[in-house]
Amino acid sequence: MRGPEILPLAAKMDGIGFAAMEAFGGATFETWLSQGDNPWHFLRALGEATPETPVQALIRGQNLVGHRNYADDAVELFVEHAARCGVDVFRVFDPLNDLRNMEVAIRTAKRAKRRVQGALCYALSPAHGLELWLSLAKGLVELGADEVVIKDTSGLLSPQATWELVSSLRDVVEVPIAVHSHCSSGMAPMAYMAAIEAGAAMVDTALSPLAWGTSQPATESVVAALAGGDYDTGLDLEKLVDIKVELEEVKKRHLEDLSPVADRIDSDILRYQMPGFMLEDIQVQLAQHQASDRLREALEEVQRVRRELGHPPLVAPIRQLIGTQAVYNVIGGDRYATVTQELKDYLQGLYGRPPQPADPEVRRLVLGSEEPITIRPADLLEPQVGAVRAQLRKLRLPAGDDEVLTYLLFPELAVDVIRPRREEKPKRKKEAEPAEESEAAAEAPAAEAEAQAPADGPTAALAAAGPATAEFEVEVEGEVFRVRVTGAGLAVAPGPARGGETQPQGAAAAPARAPRDGAILAPMQGLIVKVPVHEGDEVKLGDVVAVLEAMKMQNDIVATKPGKVTEIYVKEGEVVKPNQPLVAVG
Repeated sequence: MRGPEILPLAAKMDGIGFAAMEAFGGATFETWLSQGDNPWHFLRALGEATPETPVQALIRGQNLVGHRNYADDAVELFVEHAARCGVDVFRVFDPLNDLRNMEVAIRTAKRAKRRVQGALCYALSPAHGLELWLSLAKGLVELGADEVVIKDTSGLLSPQATWELVSSLRDVVEVPIAVHSHCSSGMAPMAYMAAIEAGAAMVDTALSPLAWGTSQPATESVVAALAGGDYDTGLDLEKLVDIKVELEEVKKRHLEDLSPVADRIDSDILRYQMPGFMLEDIQVQLAQHQASDRLREALEEVQRVRRELGHPPLVAPIRQLIGTQAVYNVIGGDRYATVTQELKDYLQGLYGRPPQPADPEVRRLVLGSEEPITIRPADLLEPQVGAVRAQLRKLRLPAGDDEVLTYLLFPELAVDVIRPRREEKPKRKKEAEPAEESEAAAEAPAAEAEAQAPADGPTAALAAAGPATAEFEVEVEGEVFRVRVTGAGLAVAPGPARGGETQPQGAAAAPARAPRDGAILAPMQGLIVKVPVHEGDEVKLGDVVAVLEAMKMQNDIVATKPGKVTEIYVKEGEVVKPNQPLVAVG
């Protein structure tokens, strides 16, 4: 759904009396950009459309809405800018429930005088007992959280567990408790009722056309179930049904976008304790490797990998990391013969502290003698905002806070969204809390124009800009690319290489060669981006012998036994097929 479809519905929902309306979180920010839309424009427009309802945003602590940890100055700017653009409630969580990764976001939101919800990522494992949840909740309140949220993305909360958890939390913290669950397993409506009876102050719902399955329980159903009793919400069911009819019509325009598992209840979620979309991701990855018949094996491997990694909650991006590694372990023959950079980062402690220490043998296999860090991961990061602002100015792109944050989070999607606007835009009739103009934005008139929305109301604030063209060179690790940005999108061509020669337009396929005994094979099709060894090198078990880029990840191919590199079959820049020999170790 695009902004012009959402905003009229949001305006009608505004007068009903919701505790909050969520604007973005998780993958939605990236989805806006992939569609060529500016999520900051939408956020400001939503605030205009819903003056009576608080706007809420979900952020993944130090990850924000991206895929990795960001420096403290980036987290502070994101939260401050989101607050200026209209966010009233910040729901902050960390995939590992590492409170250190939530400190800066919570502190910044409190400084902006916004309401903060500290979220606990619910999980079932030997590491997740009641004492842990109570300790984490106390820690969130000490950090400044105004409310505590039980965030159950897998739909694993049973009514009994919900009752016990909500009741216990209310005994140890003096802030409201909220519950968020998904219907994938079928238990969420029952868990919600148990939560309400145990004293929860809020539950998350979705209007019925977009409810159930991997979504939340339906708003209309919850309102109707509570009507007339001690927990009556006071919301007008008739108004909700009217909006539901309109939303149903919008949904019909997007049926091709619906996931086949979106509306399903799947008992495998209870068996394997993983969210519905993770099940779908694994099915897709197996299909890409012509291994769909190995689904059960992969699902069991997920449980094993999760246990070896210290029982982390299956929350993005950790669930993608575990799912991908489980698929590699199944299709690659030897477990952990292929590992992603994300797994290495996790085991080095760069995502944070897991509920339990990872299996030392797996850590040794993946990291060798490297020891994980013990400090807060973001303490290793240098400030990022200034460098990104300078980079945008160097590229002659707008460098206001909208643009800096967008480029910092998703540089591969940002350029087409933040390209310079050629036309002047009229100022808005109604201003939200104005943002301070950055020095860089003041120097770029195009950035100032970008920050202004049209005067024709919130829907018009999302109007697309006219065609524009900018051309510049970008150097990436010594290789120069010519980049042309037009209204039609982004075009990249190789620039002149050293000696005046032009780089090839596509990577050459590696010629297949008969492997020797001990050859390490490619687990999948991909691009060889690095071969860090030479013939004659001695390698130890777990040493990286090649780096293969596939499925948008760089995957380390490691030695499965110690020995000498006897032959190298591929070169950097070549495309390899599944089971093609890469390196022989004898």
